[in-house]
Amino acid sequence: MKYSEALDFLDSLVNYEKLAKSRNEFKLDDIRKLLGLAGNPHHKLRNTVLVAGTKGKGSVCYMLEAALRGCGMQTGMFLSPHVSTVRERIQIDGRPVTKRRFSHLVEQYVPFVRKQPVSYFELCTAMAFEAFVRADVDYAVVEVGLGGRLDATNLTEPVVSVITRIGLDHTGVLGKTVRIIAREKAGIMRTGRPVVVGQQVPEVGVELERQARNKGAELISASGRMRVWDVRPAGAGIGFSVLGELGAGRFNLRLLGRHQVENCVTALTVLGLLARQDKRIRLTKVRRALRKVVIPARCQIVSQKPLVIVDSCHNPDSGQALADVIADHLKQKVVLVYGSLRGKLIAQTIRPLGPWIEKAVLVRPDSPRAAEMTRLKQVFGRFRIPYIAVGSIGDALVQARVLADGKKPVVVAGSFYLAGEALQCLGMAASS
Repeated sequence: MKYSEALDFLDSLVNYEKLAKSRNEFKLDDIRKLLGLAGNPHHKLRNTVLVAGTKGKGSVCYMLEAALRGCGMQTGMFLSPHVSTVRERIQIDGRPVTKRRFSHLVEQYVPFVRKQPVSYFELCTAMAFEAFVRADVDYAVVEVGLGGRLDATNLTEPVVSVITRIGLDHTGVLGKTVRIIAREKAGIMRTGRPVVVGQQVPEVGVELERQARNKGAELISASGRMRVWDVRPAGAGIGFSVLGELGAGRFNLRLLGRHQVENCVTALTVLGLLARQDKRIRLTKVRRALRKVVIPARCQIVSQKPLVIVDSCHNPDSGQALADVIADHLKQKVVLVYGSLRGKLIAQTIRPLGPWIEKAVLVRPDSPRAAEMTRLKQVFGRFRIPYIAVGSIGDALVQARVLADGKKPVVVAGSFYLAGEALQCLGMAASS
C-alpha cells in the first residue's frame, strides 16, 4: 500500500476530533474487538505509562520519553492530536514512524477494520500498539486522547498511570464540572498500581483521592514527593532545582513557562517510581536528556527576529500558562494570532491574556469544527482588545508582522490545528 493510499483509508474513517458527537458514541467495544482480531498487541507491551489530564499531558509524555531514551531504553510514544503529520502520533525512539512503516501498519489493519469498523483515533491507537510490539520497546508512553475511562488507550495495563492538571475542557463530552471530569480521568487508575497526580485545585484533588481509594490504586502526589526551589527564567527556557527520589540536581529546560516545571516534576516523580525496578534510570542521564527536549506547539520559538512563538493554547488553564510565559519571558505586549474550535471556553481562555495583547489577528483554523468569526469578534470586543479578521493563517501571519512592526513579539495560539497550519506556513512543520 502506498502512503497516500494509507492516508486516504485513514481519512475515510469517522474522525471524532473533527466531528462532535455525544457521550454515547464513545465506547470501548469496537476497539476491543479490533485488537482481538489483530492478536491483542496491547497485551504484549512490557511497560506502559498512561498519561491523562487537561493540561500538560503531552509535555509530560515528551519528557518521559526523552528521559527513558536518554537512559538507554528503546521507547514508543503515542500522542494526539498531531501538529504537522499524523505520523507524529506513533513515535519510536523519539521519531515519527516512517511513511513506509506507517503504510504497512495501515495495510495490516485494513482487513480487520473491514470486519470491525472503528474510528480514526481508534485505528491510530491500535497501530501504535502494533508498532511498539514490533519494535520491542522497553517502555510505551501513551497519551490518553479524551477523558480516560472510555478512551481507546485505556485498554492497556499501565505500570504507572499519570493524571496531570485537570481543568475545564471538552465539557460537552466529559461533563460541566471539574469533579465530573476528574471522575472520567480517574478511569485510568489501576488496582494495586501507582497513579502519579500533578497539582490540582482542591475539589479535583479530593475527587481523585476518593477514586483512588475506591479503585485500590496508590495515589502519589508529584508536588508532595518533590521539593522544588529557585525557579527562574534561563534564556529561552526555564531553570529550577529539585530534590526527589532520583536525587537532587539543577534542571535547565529549553521550554518556556513555569508550568513546564510542574510538568517536569510530574515526569520526575514517575521516573523515580520506575527507577525502583529499573536501575538504568539515573538522575544524571535524565537531566542531560531533558535539557534537549523541544515540544512542538508548546510555546515553541520559531523565529527570533522577529520573535514568533507558536502555542496550542486552547483552554482556560493554557490561557493562563501562556499569559505567565509572556509576563516572565517577553515582558511586553504581543500581537496575537488567534483562532479556536467550537465548544471551547474562548472567553475564559482569552481573559488572562487580555492585558498582554496589543492587537489581535483573528482567523478560523482549517477545520469543520472551527469557531465562527462572529464568536471570536464578540469575545475580543467584550474585552476591548483591538482586532482585525483575516481569511487564512498565511494572511494572518503577514498582518501580524505588519502590526508588530519589528517591535512586538508575535504569538500564535488557539488550537493544535491553527498551530500546525502556522508551523507549515513558517517552514517549521515536518513532512506530512
